[in-house]
Amino acid sequence: MPFAFWVALVLGGSACAQPQREISAQAVASELETLKATVATEVATALRSNTLKTSYTTVWRNFEDAAIDALCELLPKHIPGLTAKHLDRGKTGSEKNRLADLAITCGTNVIEISIKAARKAANPENDLGTFHDHPARRKLFTDSFMLWVRYDDSGKEIRCDQVFFEKSWRFVGKSSLVDGIKYRKKDGNSRPKPWAMFDSGEAYWKTEEAFEAAVNRAEAFRANELVKEHLKTLSEQDQRSLYERLREKFGKSPADGR
Repeated sequence: MPFAFWVALVLGGSACAQPQREISAQAVASELETLKATVATEVATALRSNTLKTSYTTVWRNFEDAAIDALCELLPKHIPGLTAKHLDRGKTGSEKNRLADLAITCGTNVIEISIKAARKAANPENDLGTFHDHPARRKLFTDSFMLWVRYDDSGKEIRCDQVFFEKSWRFVGKSSLVDGIKYRKKDGNSRPKPWAMFDSGEAYWKTEEAFEAAVNRAEAFRANELVKEHLKTLSEQDQRSLYERLREKFGKSPADGR
């Protein structure tokens, strides 16, 4: 057998033995953005073809689990290099033991996909995360996407009406009190935009940077409103204590220096 053939065989074998390059989280996030319409369509098709044994109290969980099943099936088919080993769905039906509803892990980087389900009959009011959690999630995840299942429960059967999928920040609503995100005052949990904007594909902010600025404005507004609200209930002694702490922080007023 010619020497050149053995050289080619050895070199070819070495090349085949080299480990496949790990797909990056940035590449996956880019593919998800490109495929967002395809993901929404295929998940909707899967949910409509499956008969869900559910009730009005647990429908959100059934749709969530079914949507995750569909994502785990279709994403490796559409994203080259993505396999089942990259997909971490935690324990089915459990809410507290996982980083995200569906986490895509690429080396040390993680992309989260949150799953939400809400009734078609009224605008959604799901919890989308608090002001307190927001910085931690930005640090923890390379990117964040959200998949919404809108379901119709007006008939005898509860069925999937529509599915929406894209970057998480594009689903957040806008406050009527301040030029910032929509939130619940008592816990600072952000709230979604109305269904009409889901259908049109509109978002309140054109960029993620503009969204982050809106988060900061809303958080500052809420903090000031809470201070004003609780100040009324403080005893005179507590008010004096607060006053002294503020004086220490900001120094004497011009009147104090006279």
